[in-house]
Amino acid sequence: MRRPLGLADSGVLLALAGWIALLYWPFWSGDPRAQAAFRPGDFTEHHYPFAAYAHRRLQAGQLPLWDPYTLGGHPFAADIQAQAFYPVRWAVAFLSQGHPLSARAYAAETIAHLILTAWGAYGFFRRTARDRAAAAFGAFAWGLSGYLTGYPLQDPPIVASLAWLPWLLWGLAGLLEGAPHPGRWRALAILAWAMTFLGGHTQTTLYVYLIALAFAGAQLGARQAGRARGARELARVILLGTGLTAAPLLATLELIPWTERTEWTFPQRAGGFELWELAGTFWPQLTLWSPLYVGIPTLLLALANLAAGTPEGQLPRILWGGLAGVGGLWALGGEAALYPALVRLLPVLELFRNQERAALIPAWCLVALAVEGWPRPPTESLRRALRWIIGGTGLLLLGALLLIQAQDISQWPRLHRLLSQAGWPWAMATGALLLLRGWPRTRWALVALLALDVGSVAWRTAEAGHRVWQDPEAVAAPPITPDMLPASGPPYRVDTRGHATGNWTAQVGVEDLHGSVTLALRPFLRFRQQVPGERVWALMGVGCYLQRADEPPLPFPSRPVRSLMLGEKAVELRCLEVPFSRFHLMYEAVVFDDETALRALRDAAFDPLRTVILDRLWPLPGMSPPSTPPRLTVQAWAPEALQLEVWTEKPGFLVIGDVWYPGWQAWVDGQPAPVLRAYTTLRAVPVPAGAHVVILRYEPLSVRLGLALSGLSFALLCLSAFRGRP
Repeated sequence: MRRPLGLADSGVLLALAGWIALLYWPFWSGDPRAQAAFRPGDFTEHHYPFAAYAHRRLQAGQLPLWDPYTLGGHPFAADIQAQAFYPVRWAVAFLSQGHPLSARAYAAETIAHLILTAWGAYGFFRRTARDRAAAAFGAFAWGLSGYLTGYPLQDPPIVASLAWLPWLLWGLAGLLEGAPHPGRWRALAILAWAMTFLGGHTQTTLYVYLIALAFAGAQLGARQAGRARGARELARVILLGTGLTAAPLLATLELIPWTERTEWTFPQRAGGFELWELAGTFWPQLTLWSPLYVGIPTLLLALANLAAGTPEGQLPRILWGGLAGVGGLWALGGEAALYPALVRLLPVLELFRNQERAALIPAWCLVALAVEGWPRPPTESLRRALRWIIGGTGLLLLGALLLIQAQDISQWPRLHRLLSQAGWPWAMATGALLLLRGWPRTRWALVALLALDVGSVAWRTAEAGHRVWQDPEAVAAPPITPDMLPASGPPYRVDTRGHATGNWTAQVGVEDLHGSVTLALRPFLRFRQQVPGERVWALMGVGCYLQRADEPPLPFPSRPVRSLMLGEKAVELRCLEVPFSRFHLMYEAVVFDDETALRALRDAAFDPLRTVILDRLWPLPGMSPPSTPPRLTVQAWAPEALQLEVWTEKPGFLVIGDVWYPGWQAWVDGQPAPVLRAYTTLRAVPVPAGAHVVILRYEPLSVRLGLALSGLSFALLCLSAFRGRP
């Protein structure tokens, strides 16, 4: 009978949290002399601004469905990486008590997920291995694995989704083994299944679900009785767990057909490891990151388990060894035949690139193999082979050291750095082999050696790829803030013209035509790229722009507002003397498909401010050019809503220079009106003659239906948990 976690286990959990927190203390530190920030990149430019935007909206009691500031407008909640429905994002917004999300707090939240996943790994391995030292070994190996501490820290949704893998396996293990209190295990498995998706990285979610389903299948296959009940429990976990994710899931499924991902070619998707990079399994920092490295002691115990060949533990060896092989081949992408075959079998894989991310599968499986083989240290024959390998490698390293001394002294730093990188795994292997000689008395010493191994690699990886010794708020500071822009006049956009990258506009509330979005809308990208810039500005209401000093002046009267330094680039923020309007009333309309529309917009003979291009026919009787200009007044504006007062002598189409997307609805004097797609990507609302109040709101059916399904799933989860009997 397995005992519940006790005081000694709490000590291990504290040690895990303390070691991880210590390794990343510069990111937590408030001391200006010792604090560090994440290097400018995906963390600071893409994810932190979106997290800050969601944080601000949630604090105001609003669900951030739409982002009006990025790429002319974007369905924020439908982009799963925005984490609009992630409970951790909601909890942080609630606990911050009205304070904005700082870059340092977001870094702390990301690193806290490493502690979370290490704790989950400890719980899972504590149950499967029934040994505290083995569980601690697996938790250190996983929580500080080269995969988690590498690039994923720059892409927090990867860490957030992957953090729930051991929790999901822990819940499934207890549930499918028929442990006491099945309702608790069922709830844990269901919540972990949902949190994996809500974490925000669908590709990682796919890998996690693959591991979980393979594990569950092995658990059911090993049972002599009760397989049908176990299968029903697994189906319940999948259905209720997926039901909890219904709101973002349905919204994302609605978004995908409108994105550029559906047009990716095979070479764009098939990138992965090159064969030589697989050596990173035993050689950390062979490249900038070490995604396959889980520690030399882990690798030795995994090899010992695979080489054991005993009937005991055969099923886990087959499960984790087979998955490790599949994941390793998958991570090669187009370099191996597995990925092309999988794409033909599962077309959904065409939506994902960077196949090297599948390295998380062998990384987890190596840790699981090491823990499963914990009671079985290497056999004498394997130890003898390892001694020969380690001894021979040591002689090679000594020879390399002597050879380096014969080189030109200018080459010494580079060559010594390579030698030290090669010497580290040799030293760890030597130490592990010595400790295994005293097994099992030395098992906790082996845990300590592993913690030193993976912790040191994590520290060096942070120094090489993550850390800059600067103030985090200064590194993540937006280049433009609203106070730099003219305060008067109608709302207008800024065109940063690619000079200020990232999603900082959402963080501070400046509307831009650019941004860095995972699921960018294809019609808008084509419109911005293929339509002449002055027409884009005229239709979308641009009032200010960025310009480098060495660029030719643009043909619009403008005035300088502020000089900025963006990295090493000197740019100037300029504002037009007469900003373009975002709202137009059109009294001529044509219906074109997207290709014809884009050709017309490139044609100098076509006037887009006179004739609106619609995606479908909408008759408007009496439409003709008026003798008196129309009048438009913005009465109210919010990210998901707009209210205008319109007067027009003749019926016409109100064209709004914001991005069109399903879910936008309109009312004219309280009566529903269509929101047509104009110029392939903007909004148009038919308006009759006279004075009217026009209201637009973003109320996507996918989210409303998803929230209802999620609520139903949560109610069933609660009922299921309470009905579970010991």
